[in-house]
Amino acid sequence: MTTAVARPEVFTRKASGLVRVMSPYSAFIYNILTMGLIFPWTYLWGPGALPGGNLFWGIILAMLFELPIAFTYVWLSTAMPRSGGDYVFQSRVFGGFWGFTILMSGFVIWILQWVALSGWLLSYLGFAPLFLGLGATLSNPTLSQIGVWFTTPWGIVIVSILNALASMLLLISGFKNYVRFQYVMFYGILVAFATMLVVLFTTPTSEFVERLNAFAVASGGSPNFYQTAKEATLAAGIDLNPPFSFFNTLMIAAIAWTSLQWATYSAEQNGEIKDARSFKSQVFILVGSLIMTGILLAILGVALERVGGKEFLYIAGAGYWSGVEEAKISGFWLWPNILAVALTGSPIVVILIGIGYILNSFQIVNNCYIGVTRIMVAMSLDRLLPAWFSEVHERFHTPVNAHVAYFLASIPVILLYNLYGGWASLTLGVTFACGYVFASSALAGALFPFRAKEIYEASPGAKYKLGNIPWVTILGTLGAIFGFGMVLSYLLVPALGLTSPLAYSVVFGIILFAALWYLIVKRAQKARGIDVDYAFKEIPPD
Repeated sequence: MTTAVARPEVFTRKASGLVRVMSPYSAFIYNILTMGLIFPWTYLWGPGALPGGNLFWGIILAMLFELPIAFTYVWLSTAMPRSGGDYVFQSRVFGGFWGFTILMSGFVIWILQWVALSGWLLSYLGFAPLFLGLGATLSNPTLSQIGVWFTTPWGIVIVSILNALASMLLLISGFKNYVRFQYVMFYGILVAFATMLVVLFTTPTSEFVERLNAFAVASGGSPNFYQTAKEATLAAGIDLNPPFSFFNTLMIAAIAWTSLQWATYSAEQNGEIKDARSFKSQVFILVGSLIMTGILLAILGVALERVGGKEFLYIAGAGYWSGVEEAKISGFWLWPNILAVALTGSPIVVILIGIGYILNSFQIVNNCYIGVTRIMVAMSLDRLLPAWFSEVHERFHTPVNAHVAYFLASIPVILLYNLYGGWASLTLGVTFACGYVFASSALAGALFPFRAKEIYEASPGAKYKLGNIPWVTILGTLGAIFGFGMVLSYLLVPALGLTSPLAYSVVFGIILFAALWYLIVKRAQKARGIDVDYAFKEIPPD
């Protein structure tokens, strides 16, 4: 006679309560918006910190480095199509300690910085250029002054909190409402991006300096802005014609990865994507969005260099990286959208670009909430967070409690980001922390066929092998090498480094906090007779 051994029930309930309302096309759009066509750092940070690096090839390299990571996520997502993506992948392959610690520290806590940053983007790159551009094109100083207000610390704080609140209310009303509004955001952003490219590609290079100077005057700046900025940049000891550097091009790739690493972020809501178990759909969602965004960002780099020349890129970079005040207009760094606004005399063009940047900034805070709250739901189902976090509203099918908690947690971070001088320097910590999450998931993919064999063999991707070696192992290994290489560059390369005592204490303090949380909660659950390790042997409830 044999005795059947029943596996203990560990999950807090048998269904997540979330519903699949996002189509593959919507998820494809979501990833493009999350990667952020508006993210401007590469175009000023690269030339400013890494002279001789090539913008176009740096962005293309970042896209190529991200490709094996994106493909690895296809295998993981089709095998475990549940919300909480990265947390589910890593906890089922590495075990609960590593899965929880990496995701709690790298995403749940650090993405609060992205909530603050999205408000900064909305105020500084959305509303400020809109009003500054309208003030210049309509010769209205009042509008220009309003634009400047949006760059003040309290202006950004007010916009940031309202931005986070509006996002929370939209998402609480139902994920399907976000999906509908996402189409408005996507097409509005495409129009803005296309408008910006048209301006940059059609402006005669012979008129570039004249138009830029005219905009500077209309914005309250110097009538000889370009020449003054050039002289100040040279006086700061900056070479405006440095030789090509392959190493610095690689480091520009690390900066571009700030955007392109988010190609896989839709995995966090796999439980709400239709056909999430389809290999073809996930390739379209994850790999397709990466390629489209990478190409568009590279084209923008070409457009900037065409209209202003390399010399201008180094002048603009000096204003951003080296703090050359003369290379700013009314305190503004010369971001791509500011440049496009400066080169056009049309208020309609200014409005189109401004609306696109406003919409993409708003979408960013939405994706912060969406991804993190789904991870919190998955952690709660595994009994590592209180059950309160995973409660899903019966009518709206959304984790209301998790949204409210994350909004409240974001407020002190918004205040720190804008009112405490040293905190903004930790912006790089987001790329570092989120980067080690993505690289760790690539490593989880490499080990997936061996560490979670039953789940792997039941997945659609199990049939894809090179000889006897699973393709997910090959791609995951490459992705982990590229991903951790870019993550380490932020710790080792001065132009990217998180080198301050504050940065080290915050980054590693957060990791320690997450690890201790897991150990304490696991022990507390065991005292109640619940072994949470059993949860990591199964896919969470749908």
